[in-house]
Amino acid sequence: MQDTKEDICLEELQMKKKITPPSKWQFCAVIPFAVLYMLFIVLGDLEKAEQLGVLRNIVRILLLFSACYIVLLLFCFLISQRGALLSCLPETLRPGKQQARPGRWYIFILFFLICFFCYLPYYLMYYPTWFNNDAVWQMEQILGLVPRSNHHPYFHTMIIQFFFEIGYRLSGNYTDAIGFYTFWQVVIMALLYAFILHWLYKRGTRMFWLFIALLFYAALPVNGMQALCMGKDAFFVAALFFFTWTTVETACHAELMTGRRRALRYLAWSAAGFLVCVLRSNGIFIFVGTIVILSVYDWQKKRSGKKVPYGKKVSGKYGCAAAVLLCYLIYHGPVLAALHVEPPDTIESLTMPAQHLVCAYLKGGELTEEEIGMIDRVVPTEKVGEAYNPYLFDPVKALIREEGNQQAIEENKWEYFKLWLRVGLRNPLQYVVAEVRQTMGYWAYRVRDPLYLYGDYFMVDNSLGVETRRKLFSYDDSLAMGNYLQRFQEFYNRVWSLGLNTWLMFFALAFAVYEKRNVMPFVPYLILFLTLLLAAPVYNEFRYIYGLFIALPVLFSYSFGQRESEALPPEGETSKSAAGGNTAGGEKA
Repeated sequence: MQDTKEDICLEELQMKKKITPPSKWQFCAVIPFAVLYMLFIVLGDLEKAEQLGVLRNIVRILLLFSACYIVLLLFCFLISQRGALLSCLPETLRPGKQQARPGRWYIFILFFLICFFCYLPYYLMYYPTWFNNDAVWQMEQILGLVPRSNHHPYFHTMIIQFFFEIGYRLSGNYTDAIGFYTFWQVVIMALLYAFILHWLYKRGTRMFWLFIALLFYAALPVNGMQALCMGKDAFFVAALFFFTWTTVETACHAELMTGRRRALRYLAWSAAGFLVCVLRSNGIFIFVGTIVILSVYDWQKKRSGKKVPYGKKVSGKYGCAAAVLLCYLIYHGPVLAALHVEPPDTIESLTMPAQHLVCAYLKGGELTEEEIGMIDRVVPTEKVGEAYNPYLFDPVKALIREEGNQQAIEENKWEYFKLWLRVGLRNPLQYVVAEVRQTMGYWAYRVRDPLYLYGDYFMVDNSLGVETRRKLFSYDDSLAMGNYLQRFQEFYNRVWSLGLNTWLMFFALAFAVYEKRNVMPFVPYLILFLTLLLAAPVYNEFRYIYGLFIALPVLFSYSFGQRESEALPPEGETSKSAAGGNTAGGEKA
């Protein structure tokens, strides 16, 4: 038996040293991604397309598609054959074999301390927090100065209140109480990044790439500032990552776990899913969408002939999902009603339909008098031209709130849906232009304006008496820190963009499909991206896509690193055998 295993290992090693051409599946797998990149390029430069004739645009589209297809196929092929290519190097220059490592608790602590002490200077410099208008409004709700609202998720407001009240009892003043909350937010984010780094370490990530990931999480100022900012984004990012991780590690591999451990993992998965739902207005769509794709994943495994553990294991998975949805409905219904929390207003979630209709009305679209009258009942048409901004919905939203009538939409939802549909069928070009302008920052590689990483994060004037109180640092130090952050922002805008995040995610997904790897890690972030295409109030806001940004090293590991069957230890294995890479588990989705 031992000889057979050695023969198999030798055969696999010899196969890795051979360069194999792409299969028919692999030739076809990159086609949709080439189309996607072509659309990103063409739509991201509509001005150029408008200057060209129909024939030249068709030729341009075909050339761009061909270039994207060739580049994608070439990159995927070269990465898939890296074992054979590296075997051509002298033995002394070849990297060692990747193997899963045992998880040591002190490695996790080390990663946490590195991240925490990298973020500590920002905390001490801008103590108690970067206090923006959203946070001021949430604090006013906590103090009973304004009515409670779910405009910004009230669950996050309750998290602030929990830490704030403890901090206030300890300090007796608002500034230190908020500083207490911010401290624990910094700790939670440092723990999150330490968990990710520890997971990469256990997976067998090579030390060079692990060091790059450490710099990515610990040294980038944007992570330190996001950990410091008193907003919902930090907690949502943490919940989204753990929901993704537990979906892949637990929901997709429940058959590898014993009963007790499976129950604990399902509990963690349910908790993370619930937090995703209540910490962001688009969270419920991410959760439901993931569950739908997960059911397709199980169906595909069954259809492909793999053993799918139906019965208690699968029913437990979807039972947990149903429980999360039930808890979400109870929270958004009776619980918020009992707490006298007001729901967001109607127009808040109608960014795209409103921008589509306003663009069609203002940019030469074909509308009847009756349709214009329906628009006028919601927003004054004589003033909407001054307020309209194709990249930002807030001015039109403010006009509707101040001088318009949202109740008309609330009372005639079906009629206004038919209005949006009818106008769109007659004016598809205006709808496309409105969609592109409102969302292009999230998928175009370059956009018209630079990205302000810290634009919304500062200490605003407030009636609560909260002000910046630097700890250990002088005023000159704060000036130096401000210059450093500004230089980093300028550097970031030269080499990166929100669109690049999306390009990298789709490239990693393309390679995962090319290699028939598990694509479930990408699903929550794909749905996050899609929700921005449907409801982003501003075209280029970093915090809305921050969850994808911090997940890139993990997504790269799933796509370009070892397969799950090679990297993850099976249930019941010892640390020693896990380090040797003896594992089991599904690979493909």
